[in-house]
Amino acid sequence: MLLFSGGTDSSLLLAAAAPLLGPGLTALTFTGPHTVPGELAGAFVLARRLRVRHLVRETDPLKLPDFRHNTRQRCYACKKAIIEQAQKIAADLGIQEIWDGTNLDDLGDFRPGLRAAKELGVKSPLLEAGLGKAAIRAMSRRLGLAWDRPAQSCLATRFPYDTLLTKEALARVGEAESWLRRRGFSQVRLRIRGNRARLELTTQEWPAFLNPKIRRPFTALAAKMGWTVELDGYG
Repeated sequence: MLLFSGGTDSSLLLAAAAPLLGPGLTALTFTGPHTVPGELAGAFVLARRLRVRHLVRETDPLKLPDFRHNTRQRCYACKKAIIEQAQKIAADLGIQEIWDGTNLDDLGDFRPGLRAAKELGVKSPLLEAGLGKAAIRAMSRRLGLAWDRPAQSCLATRFPYDTLLTKEALARVGEAESWLRRRGFSQVRLRIRGNRARLELTTQEWPAFLNPKIRRPFTALAAKMGWTVELDGYG
């Protein structure tokens, strides 16, 4: 069973494993208030294209104290809960192994969720093969996958540590970022600090955002949500 987010890493693993395992492969996608809008649709489309059995399950990490209070162990608590839920599903289906899309570059980041995966016996084929992000993108491109998709992360990362998270706050930031993605912006992050929202875009996309036809309605949307927009950039 593959923990399938629909991102570049797990998509490559799904595409590589599907011809080998056929009906023996199951993709499992979890969705909840913390997931970026649109991620589930992308996962569904690829699984259907590859004719892989695809299960979708709801999860609510806000029930976990570490997640709800956005502590530094948020990712560990969330990942552990998801894997334990996946293990129950796998057991019901007679599946013995669970995989994820962890790769070599992930080891250089602060990712408490990796510890949960290791503790619970999740296998990471891309990591075991020594593949990093550059190799994964190159292989994805050769296979006709969406190799250049921007990395996505849980919506809880938009808030400072030790901030109380709510479904409403996560939904607002997801809606605001989606507004920009629907207008062609790729790498979008809206970092929330109280009533301030710091917008991060790629350097190349700032001119498009600063066009009054985009900036004004987005600023108005943010104001309606209670935020004053501050501008920042990547790179």
